[in-house]
Amino acid sequence: MVENQETRSLAEVREFWVRSAEAAVDGQGLRPTARDPYLQAAVESAMEPYLHRADRVLDVGCGDGLSSLRFAEQVESVVGLDYVDAFVERATVHAAARSSENVAFGHGDVLDLSPIRAAHQPFDVVITIRCLINLASWENQLQGLAELAACVRPGGLFLSSEGWTDGFQGMNLRRHRAGLGPIAVVPYNRLLERESFEQAAGAYFELVDYVSLGFYIFMSRVMQPRLVAPEAPRHDHPLNRAAAELQCECVLGDEFLDCDYAGVYVYRRKG
Repeated sequence: MVENQETRSLAEVREFWVRSAEAAVDGQGLRPTARDPYLQAAVESAMEPYLHRADRVLDVGCGDGLSSLRFAEQVESVVGLDYVDAFVERATVHAAARSSENVAFGHGDVLDLSPIRAAHQPFDVVITIRCLINLASWENQLQGLAELAACVRPGGLFLSSEGWTDGFQGMNLRRHRAGLGPIAVVPYNRLLERESFEQAAGAYFELVDYVSLGFYIFMSRVMQPRLVAPEAPRHDHPLNRAAAELQCECVLGDEFLDCDYAGVYVYRRKG
């Protein structure tokens, strides 16, 4: 874990998201579950090549459902789950506004997905975007990973973008070298070490790929703050938009892997 990483209890984390869900956007016009819209787009774009028309998808920790609705355009069906009722309600409204008939949203907790397994056959693809990091301990995260794995059919995929300590530390090292102060981990997040995550996931899955988003992280967390200083950086800055477009449209290697804390794991469920 990140040194001196402060975390909250499960109840405190849930209360934070219940409060966050009271408004569709915050004072800066940003969605509470995806305050960096361009990072969210880059994550979604990295996952899309692994989706197929016949896939049945489960999106756990779906928030306001906009990612689920994007994925639904490419697959047979999507079930989106969140443990905050207001998010489920907002996601349902978004689906109705788009007349999306192959998406359903409901209440669900990653620590106990038995209700969804009772109601559905195992899914072809299970997705998490910053879900496991909103748990209170490594033990909770292991439990959540086991619950997710139990929802994937043998040979199906698990696509996950969480928050990786290795990249977060590397990003702050690059900021230090650029004369910038460190970014602190928010207390309702508990980041994951990639090695520990890979070892735990290996009990259920085989690693297919890892898609680095380090270029976008460097440009948005190092280059933009350095460019606009002493003004505060903004998630909606045009540089972030351009960086996300390059991240999504170009074939980028691992040149910025050291500062990638949001990359996407692609795992295949063991038989």
